[in-house]
Parts: sequence; structure tokens; C-alpha cells
Amino acid sequence: MKKHLLLAALLCAALSASAQNSLQSALPLLQKNNRTAAENQRVLQIFRSSKDPDTVFAAGASLVKNPPSKAQEPALFNLVLKNDDALKQTFAAVIITAMGAVYEELTPVLQNALQSKDLVLRSYAAGAYGIINPNDQNYALDVVRLYAYDPAFAVRSLNVLTDDAKAQLKYLKQAASSADDNTRAAAAAWLTSLHSEGAAKQLLKMAKTETVPSVQSQIATGLAKNRDYTLAAVAKELRRDYNSPAAATYALALGFMTGNAVDTVRKGLLSANKNERINAARAAAYMAGVLSNPDAFTYTSDRAFDTGLLKSLIPQLKVLVQTGDENTRIYAQNALTQIEKLMN
Repeated sequence: MKKHLLLAALLCAALSASAQNSLQSALPLLQKNNRTAAENQRVLQIFRSSKDPDTVFAAGASLVKNPPSKAQEPALFNLVLKNDDALKQTFAAVIITAMGAVYEELTPVLQNALQSKDLVLRSYAAGAYGIINPNDQNYALDVVRLYAYDPAFAVRSLNVLTDDAKAQLKYLKQAASSADDNTRAAAAAWLTSLHSEGAAKQLLKMAKTETVPSVQSQIATGLAKNRDYTLAAVAKELRRDYNSPAAATYALALGFMTGNAVDTVRKGLLSANKNERINAARAAAYMAGVLSNPDAFTYTSDRAFDTGLLKSLIPQLKVLVQTGDENTRIYAQNALTQIEKLMN
């Protein structure tokens, strides 16, 4: 009996490894944005033929982003009509909707998926459901969560569900206070893209209470990319207790602002307030990390110039290392270390 169990376990492991290898080999094609018709046909074949749920999911999501031609609609409807694979059935319905047509007969399949415990699958189903049923806004927060996986499809769905920017902002605000971390992160990312005063105010509000690092990072990115609306408010928050999660979010936001925030950081380093000095030193360290990253161009238009501005903070940081209390010295020295790494 033990021998049979061992063989079964080994077989499962082999099948799992085979499925993972299949997905890994397909990923370059699935992640390609501008596919030819022939390449899209290959992705559709992977979606239809694979028995591995992860591969089906990845291929299905890829086809939502890059829908196949109208000629493939009958093949996708065949998958919808089959009841032997709920995952393929759901994604087929979502893909058909992403292709541009609106078929109310897909509603029951999507409604079933909206009860799924898989929140990502539910998000895709909500996106399609909202397009087909624009009068039912019960799943708007699921549509917001979809933004993390497919921004274009999420925006299309919410545009159908809501009449104007004010109504959209209402749902983004609701999502921003969701108990689900991914929903809050998606809301922050979406708010970031709006570049409006109202969206920036909501990001500032989120920063005050968020404690999950991945969501804090998304909020900080949003504050940085909307600095025309947020820099003054973020600067005031440097006086916040440096041990609080919010202080880390604001300092990271200044780091992401790179050269645009150097003067704010300099004033913080010169402040008589201990929290402000420490948070400013933390922001300088973050800024060095951002500028040393290969993706620095996302946050700066002139890396060399902003690096020069950051280096101008070195004298004041050295003063804090020499004259500050123990905690201040630690943060100031870390900033100097990060700047030195950047220079090397």
C-alpha cells in the first residue's frame, strides 16, 4: 500500500513539474504585447488544449489583454457551452466580451464565477459582467481589483458601469478602504493614473492608515507621480513619529520624487524636530535606492542631475552623524551609505 502511495505521489510531482515546464515555455509568447494573428492563434490553442489550470489561467488572461480575431468566436463559444471545465468556460466568456461583443447569454457563466473564492478569477468575471450588465454595480469593487491584472479591461468595464469621473472616484474610494490588500493596492494604482486633485487627496488619506508594505509602496508611488498635488502635504508629514508605518510611506514617496524633493529633504535634515530629521534622512536613503535602480527612469528624467542634487545633502547628513542622538545617527549614516553606493 505504501508503495502505491509513493508511486502516486511521484506521479503527481512529475505531472506538476511537467505542467510548470509547459507554462514556463509558453510565458514569452503569453507576455508578448503585439502578437501576430498566427501567434494569437497559438495562444488560443494553448488555452483550449492545456489541462494545467495555471497555464489555462495565464493563457486566458493573455487573450483578454490581446483578444483573438472575431473568427475565433465560435471556438470560444464551444468552450462556454461545455460544463467540464469551469475555468475555461469562465475565461472563454471573458475573452468573448473582451473581443468587443456583448452577449447577455454569457451572464449565468459569469455570475457563477463571481461566487468563486479565487479573487483574481472573480475580478476578470466582474469586468466582463459589468460590460454586459451595466445596471448592476454590485461587483464594482471586483472591477477595481481587476486593475492590478488588466488595467485597460478594468477601465473599460468601469466606464460602462459609471456615468462620469465623480462616480468612478466614488468606487475607487470604497476600494481604498477594502479589507483586501490587493484591492487597496489596485485602488491606489488606479488613483495614481488619474492625476487629479481628488485622486491625490484620496492617496494622502490612504497613506495615513496603510500598514501593509506592498500597498504602502503603491501609495508612495502614487504620491510621487502626483507631486504637484501632494508634495506640500507630504513635507508636513515628516514630523510624524518616525516609528509609525505612515512615516515610512511619506519618506518613500519623497524618495520616489527624486530631485523634485531634494529641497524638502534638505529642510527636514536642518529641522529642530527629531522626527523630521530622521524621516528626511530616511527619504534620502530611499532616494539613493531609487536612483541606483535600473528602472530609475520611471521616476527621474535626468538621473545624473538628480544624483548630483542628492549628493548635495551629504554635508548635512555628516553633521547629523556627528552630532545627532543614537537613532538620528543610525538613519543619517544609512543615508550616507546608500548615497556612497549610488556614487560607486
